[in-house]
Amino acid sequence: MRNKIVKFLFGFNAQDLQDIHNNISQINKKADVRQDSLNEFSTKIARINDLGDAAFNILKAQRDNSSYSRNQLWAARKEESYQSVFANKNPLVTVRIATFNNAEKLVNVAIQSVLNQTYKNFEIIIVGDHCTDNTEERIKMLNDPRITFINLPYRSVYPEDSYNRWLVAGSPGMNIGAYMGKGDWIAPLDDDDEFSPDHIEKLLKVALTEKAEFAYGAILQKNTDTLEERKIYAEIPKFGEFSFQSVLYMKALSFFEYDQQSWVVGEPGDWNLCRRMLESGVRIASTEDVVTTIHMTPVASKKR
Repeated sequence: MRNKIVKFLFGFNAQDLQDIHNNISQINKKADVRQDSLNEFSTKIARINDLGDAAFNILKAQRDNSSYSRNQLWAARKEESYQSVFANKNPLVTVRIATFNNAEKLVNVAIQSVLNQTYKNFEIIIVGDHCTDNTEERIKMLNDPRITFINLPYRSVYPEDSYNRWLVAGSPGMNIGAYMGKGDWIAPLDDDDEFSPDHIEKLLKVALTEKAEFAYGAILQKNTDTLEERKIYAEIPKFGEFSFQSVLYMKALSFFEYDQQSWVVGEPGDWNLCRRMLESGVRIASTEDVVTTIHMTPVASKKR
């Protein structure tokens, strides 16, 4: 009788209902098993990610070699020549430029901005990454004894990936330029960007006044595609808000070199070098004044 009533009301009998209930229970049990498996899989993935992060941090620490840098920094501070740098109000400043087949902007933008400086006691060291254009001829035409051009005999080896290549492009020439410089201070500059006229004067004043080993200012970044402009400055340098082109640092710190493989830890050469300096205890000071203009070309638009 019960089956008939159920059949009349719902279109199926009690046994059918029980079968449906049993099927739903089986489905739920299978779902629970699958959820347990999914949870276990998620736990394993999280563990793999943790191990990957640990391995990445170990690799980063090995490349940084912070203890060596700190020892070098402490040793540099003990040298008599270190203190004499802060006493010299008119030191020679080395402007270091790395370049590759970009003669027009190098001469008319970068070098010209240095020649226009209010501070005149400088030298310019330009290192070509095996330039094959007329860079050397254009520099010779300036006929300025303060400018030295060194062209590498072969192109530096970079990653095949365009983004990774962008992270470290020019770093070999940057290291050589800093090494070759004779100045007490180093002012880095890229071949398509420009210093403000008082760049060296202003940063040198900050460094000498604060007895800073590393002085920097704000940057005006101009997007060459969109023509948008923005000011970049942080009281303490931060990733994405810093460029070495706004810096004046002591030649005594030139043992801090660009890591030519900083791409393996996903860092641009500039930030990688800055971070290692900061973590080693380099003394810094800054000004909010704009001291450099960067003509920023998006990575996708770069040809090299």
